[in-house]
Amino acid sequence: MLVFSQTQDVSPQALMRNGKPTVLIVAMQHGDEPASGEGALAYAKSLAQGKEGDALSWINVLIVPRANPDGADAFTKALANGVDLNKDHFALSTPESRALAWVMTEYQPDVVLDSREYQPAGQWLEKFGALARYDAMIQHAAVPNLSAKITALGERTFRQSLINTLESNGLSHSGYLTIDTDSKDKGRVEMGNMDVNTLRNTAGLRNAVSLSFATRGIGLGKAHFARRVYTQFLSMQSLVKATAKNHDDVMTFRRSVREETNAQTGQGAIVVRGKALPSTVTLSMMDAKTADNVKVNVEVDSALEIMPVLTRPRPYAYLLPSSEKASVARLKSLGIDVYQVSEKQTVKAQQYVLAPQNKPTETAKVPESGRHVLSHLQGISLSLEPGYFYIPLNQPLANLAVSLLEPEASGSLLESGAMKMPASSKASAKKQKAKKAKPAAQSDTKEATVGDPLPLYRVQEKPEIAMMVMQ
Repeated sequence: MLVFSQTQDVSPQALMRNGKPTVLIVAMQHGDEPASGEGALAYAKSLAQGKEGDALSWINVLIVPRANPDGADAFTKALANGVDLNKDHFALSTPESRALAWVMTEYQPDVVLDSREYQPAGQWLEKFGALARYDAMIQHAAVPNLSAKITALGERTFRQSLINTLESNGLSHSGYLTIDTDSKDKGRVEMGNMDVNTLRNTAGLRNAVSLSFATRGIGLGKAHFARRVYTQFLSMQSLVKATAKNHDDVMTFRRSVREETNAQTGQGAIVVRGKALPSTVTLSMMDAKTADNVKVNVEVDSALEIMPVLTRPRPYAYLLPSSEKASVARLKSLGIDVYQVSEKQTVKAQQYVLAPQNKPTETAKVPESGRHVLSHLQGISLSLEPGYFYIPLNQPLANLAVSLLEPEASGSLLESGAMKMPASSKASAKKQKAKKAKPAAQSDTKEATVGDPLPLYRVQEKPEIAMMVMQ
């Protein structure tokens, strides 16, 4: 990582103390998106040579030009072990994602740019018989429980700055559009997405203004490479200039969001699961046979408008038993404050219990990862033993904690397998597996008994708990 600052000491502690907002630019999460990496190196060179004016008088800049070095070397999308780095920012299953999580936790950037490239042919050609022609696609963070202040500042100050820069240089743009290739809605066009595992959305839940910026490039080799790199360079320059120009507003905003998040503890509701709402957009495309410009009206699922599907009252805190060390390790790796109970005591709490999803039955299908699980809350008197883990929501990363701890949330600890399934679920799964007569009938699901309690609790009011800070 390259660090640019007028501070002699560029450690996280020094940059956090110098009173300036920090911009983080991450390029080449995918190794087959070279223009982002070259653009990052070109911009780093310009900063180092003092060609970017007085930007560093007002801000700090961090640049990761090759987040996926193995993929860049092999010119492949994934990491060397096959993992998509951009889908690993909650799971943290790779050294690369853990390194970026460390940067996010220690330096706490105020503005994050995920520099990417997109494929203009592929699914676009298959579905529409045309190629996407935009020079760039732009998308700010879009995920449930994101502060409205983050969205407003991202749109007003940063996305508009990017758009103005592109248009003044004769470059075209649109929202970040993708075509679903995996789910039952294969072929559905999405504007952005609500996947919390992506860098853009994880950074948003960390209270940063976060944007993805993708140039037209995957599958083009070196075609139009100078234009692609220059477009990337302009995006980085624009974002840094906008941050420097509005440095006081950015710092004020950061404090405001932290205070707002703390004040929400135990108040209002959280969105556990949301749904992107449909809308119609008109795309400018290139006919694959004639090269003519064509306009195509497309129905998209837009993450810019999220409809709540499952909500719950916002708790004051969560509790985990001492056996949930893997869950706690993940929380701490993402920078979330976790405490430990130091004395035996009893508190009023609610426990998460597995519930049927559709019609009442004796069992609920729960995949190995925990995906699609539904739960309900059951009031209990919880006897706390020393060693229980306590995760309060009066902390800046409360909304990140919510996304990890609510069982039904996409990317939750239960979904990823970090949280242990109830013992009865495991026994039931083993029993069901023994009953399977044919290999073809085997499934990747566990039979989790409805009513099984999960090792997860919430408290709705501030409890008086004796605890200590985890190191």
